[in-house]
Amino acid sequence: MSLSVSQDEGVIVITITSNPKSKWPILCQILGGPCVSPICLLPKKVNKEMMSIATSLGIVQVIVGILNIVAGILFMNWGINDHIMKWNTPFWLGGVFLISGIMTILESCIASYVVIVLAAILNEAIGLMALIGVSLYSWDLVETRSYSADDYSQALTPEQRMDTESLMDIKNWITMSSRGTLDIVMIVFTILQFCANITFVVKTVRAYVVRDDDPELHKLLPEEITGKQEC
Repeated sequence: MSLSVSQDEGVIVITITSNPKSKWPILCQILGGPCVSPICLLPKKVNKEMMSIATSLGIVQVIVGILNIVAGILFMNWGINDHIMKWNTPFWLGGVFLISGIMTILESCIASYVVIVLAAILNEAIGLMALIGVSLYSWDLVETRSYSADDYSQALTPEQRMDTESLMDIKNWITMSSRGTLDIVMIVFTILQFCANITFVVKTVRAYVVRDDDPELHKLLPEEITGKQEC
C-alpha cells in the first residue's frame, strides 16, 4: 500500500491507498502504512544510534527478566511461600521485564517513530513496576525470619532435641542467608532494570528532539510525501 501526505494553505491531507494483492486486512494496512512512511521513519543517524542502544537495553531487560523467574523457582524449591512469594512476585516481574526487553529489541529492528513511542510508553510503565519490585524485595529482606524447630523436637529426648535444634538452626541459617543474598542480588538487578527503562525513555525523547530539528523533514513537509510499502 502507499501513503501520501500533502500540505496546502495550512491543511494537511493524508491519503492511503490499499494494496488489493495484500493478504492483510485493510485495518492492518492502514496501521502499518504510517509506520513505514518517510515522515515516520527515523533519520539515519538517529536510527543507527537507537539501534545499538535499544538492542543493548533490550538484552539487559531480558536477562533481568530471566533472573527474576529463576529467583522465583529457587524460592519455591526452598519451600518459601511468604512475603515475596505471596503474590508470586518474581514470576510476574520476570514476565513483564521479558515483554519490555523483547519490545525494546523489536524497536531496534523497525526504524519507526510509531514503534519507538509504543516501546517508550511500555518502558515507562514497566519502570514503575521495577520500583515496586525493588520495594517488595526490600520488604522480603527486612521481614525474613528464621523458621522455628520446636515443632520437630517436641517428642524427642533432651539430647535428641538439642541435636535436632542445632541441625535445624544450621539449616535455617543457610536458607535465610541464601534468601537474603538472593534478595540483595535481585534488588540490584531490578534497579538495573529501572535504569534501563528510564534510559530508553530519555533516548526516545532525544530522538524526537532531533526529529523536530531535522532539515530534511521540514523540507519535505510542504511538498507531497509518498511512501510505498508492500504488505
